[in-house]
Amino acid sequence: MATALELSNSEIQGLCQNYLKNNELNSSFKIISYKLQPTSDAPAGFLGSHFYLQVTLKLPENEEPKQLRFFCKSAPKGNASRMEYLENIGVFQKEIAVYKHVLPDLQASVTEIAPKCYYANNNLLIFENLIDQGYRMGSGRDGVLNYEQLHCCLKTLAALHAGSIIQDLKKKERLPLEENAYPSNVPAEHMRKVNFNQACEVYKEIIKTLPKYESQLDFILANFTKRMSIIFELAKTSKTRLNATLHGDLWANNILFQYAKYGEIPLQCRFVDFQLVRYAPPAMDLLTVLTIPTTSQFRTAHLNELLAEYYRFMSEFLKRDGLNIANILPEAEYYDSVAEYRIVGLIESLLFCHLTILPPTFTQELTSSSDGFNDFFSRKRIDICMKAFQSDEPYRNRIIDMLQDFVDNFVLKT
Repeated sequence: MATALELSNSEIQGLCQNYLKNNELNSSFKIISYKLQPTSDAPAGFLGSHFYLQVTLKLPENEEPKQLRFFCKSAPKGNASRMEYLENIGVFQKEIAVYKHVLPDLQASVTEIAPKCYYANNNLLIFENLIDQGYRMGSGRDGVLNYEQLHCCLKTLAALHAGSIIQDLKKKERLPLEENAYPSNVPAEHMRKVNFNQACEVYKEIIKTLPKYESQLDFILANFTKRMSIIFELAKTSKTRLNATLHGDLWANNILFQYAKYGEIPLQCRFVDFQLVRYAPPAMDLLTVLTIPTTSQFRTAHLNELLAEYYRFMSEFLKRDGLNIANILPEAEYYDSVAEYRIVGLIESLLFCHLTILPPTFTQELTSSSDGFNDFFSRKRIDICMKAFQSDEPYRNRIIDMLQDFVDNFVLKT
């Protein structure tokens, strides 16, 4: 937590000025005090530390002091292994660059997609506090979202992609975005490659326990990692399809929903954690968010309808700027890209969920110490996940559901 206190008085002053200006308040003020608070109910992340910064101001027109509470995200301190991992994949510097140079113009073209960022520098990001505005994560322990949440999410996703397309058509200079989730030109010992291969080994061990695949086991084991590896190619900027700025990390915890005071239907949503942003076909984001937080049964019932709704939302955002989607992303081309990137949604589900839906006690062990973090990048990952698979029914059911969808449709059908 020392990171926020390392801000100078002038930086705190500038932070407050940005907030007041953005909210059309008098920018004349005096800082009385500021302090840090823990985030007990704020989103927790694997790639950062989160806390609140509370600032008390005296505004000339108010007798009572004004309290501002910001949500802060910093690189985790005191964990050398995790810091090395973050530096290797460059997540903090990318997110800072995205908030400084990508999102402002993009959102100005469409609507708000992310929380307002009032400070971005030195491995520290400071945002408006969405929690105080009634935003919250939408899933439970299983990481699943419902139809209304996904419908709401797709409108924000369409805005992100449409805003990027509008900026491109206006010939706005685009920030180079180096792929840091699935880098292709790196040695086998690179942390992301090690992480990927360890995840594949986990699933091959799980497959060995499933009677359904006993007769085809050798073929599946020989081809599983190869089929998973296609994501390294599909994550690249396409040379033949329409590309857009993608979030790149759309699982349930990175989507916050705002609800009416009384009700469970979300009014709007915001995306957080822009650490893995890439420039690639929109279908990659789309299939990721329609697969990671859903079950195969849900997709059978609702996928086609939600795909059509995303296309409708995209059409509306482009129309506001005088653009016809048929001239930019024709419907036939859109559905062709959906078919190509369907596999990505399942690959991302498998890579995310063997970690993100672990029982809380397992997750705490992994993230609370250097040893725990190292364990997840070693052979011990198999032991950890197999133990969860055997002992925790919610974990086992979710893993089997996504694994069977992938094996049945993309390993056995090659």
